[in-house]
Amino acid sequence: MYLPFFLITLFLSGSLGISILRRPEYQTDDYYTYEEIQEFLKGLEKSYSKRVRLTDIGRSYENRKLTTITITNGDGRKDKNVIFIDAGFHAREWLTHTTALKAINELVVNFEENKDLLKNYDWIVLPLVNPDGYTFTRSGEKFTNETIVCNSERDVKCWRKNRQPNDGNCIGTDPNRNFAKGWGEGVTSNDPCNFTFMGTSPFSAPESKAVGKEILSLANSRRGIMYLSFHSAIGNIMYPWSYDSIDAENAEEHIEVAQSAVDAIAKVNSMVSSNYSVIPGYKLYPAGGTSSDFAYDVGFPLSYTVELPDSRGDLVFKFHPPTDLIKELVEETWIGLRAMAKKVIQLYPVKRS
Repeated sequence: MYLPFFLITLFLSGSLGISILRRPEYQTDDYYTYEEIQEFLKGLEKSYSKRVRLTDIGRSYENRKLTTITITNGDGRKDKNVIFIDAGFHAREWLTHTTALKAINELVVNFEENKDLLKNYDWIVLPLVNPDGYTFTRSGEKFTNETIVCNSERDVKCWRKNRQPNDGNCIGTDPNRNFAKGWGEGVTSNDPCNFTFMGTSPFSAPESKAVGKEILSLANSRRGIMYLSFHSAIGNIMYPWSYDSIDAENAEEHIEVAQSAVDAIAKVNSMVSSNYSVIPGYKLYPAGGTSSDFAYDVGFPLSYTVELPDSRGDLVFKFHPPTDLIKELVEETWIGLRAMAKKVIQLYPVKRS
C-alpha cells in the first residue's frame, strides 16, 4: 500500500526553493501496517503540534512502541475530561485499527467540524494495542478482497493473541483476558496453547500492562469518563459486566449513551447500515480479565467494548472486511462514535470533583 504521508511541494522563487510539509492523508483503500500507523501519527504531530501529542506508553513483547495520540483543541487547559479509545487487542481484527485512525483524522484534520467534541474534553487514542500479533497476521499471502474463513488460529491471518512465548512451546497470551478484574473467570483458559490463554498472572502481557497503567492513571485523576475498546466482529456495543452475570450499577446510563450510536447509524441513508445490539458483556458470553471491566472497576463511569459488524447483506466477512468496504464501515462507525461522545459530554460536562 502506498500512503502519501509526507508530501513535499517545492515552490521556486528566483533561485530559492522552499519546501512545505503537508499533513498526512488518511486513506481507506487498504489496511495500514504497524509502520504506516506510526508514520501517520508522527505526521499529524508534526503538522498539528499545538493540538496533538504522541506518547509511548510501553512496548510490545517484540519491542514495538505502543503509541497513544492525545488530541486537544489547543487552548492549553490541563483539567479536561478524557475519552480514551483503543483498538487492536486481537491480532486478526484488522478493521479496528483503521476505525480508530478514522476517529483520529476527524478530530485532528477535520477539527472545525468536530471542535464541539474537544471544548471540555481531550481524546486519547491507542490505535494498535497488539502490534506483534497484527504484524504476524500480515506476514502471509497478500489480502485483497477475498473472504477469509477462520477455522483455526493456526491460519496466520486468524491469529488472535500476542506473540509472547509460553511454557509448552506455545505462543501468545490473549491480552483481553489479562486484566485484573475477573481474571481467570468465564470463557478464558489457563492452557498456554489455547487462543483465550489468560496469561500467567494479571498484566503478565506487556501490552495489557501498558494499557492498564494508562486506564488507571486516567481513572485516578478523575478525568477518565468514557473508555471504549474497538473489537470485531459481532455487531454489539457491550457494557459491564463481562466477567459475571450482573449489570453495571449505571446500566441505564450505559444503554442511553450506546443507543445514541445505534440511532445515529440507523439514520444513515447512503448505505446499508449495521444493526447493533446494546447488551451487557456477559450476555454474549461471560469473560473475565477484559479491559472494559477493568476500566469500569477502577473508576471510568462509562466503559464499552464495541464489536464492529461482521457482515454486509449476504456477505459475511467476520474479522477481515474486503478492502472495498473499509470506507463505508469506518464512516458509519464514526457517526455512531460522535453521537456517543455528544451524549457523554451532556452527561459529564465538567471534570468530576
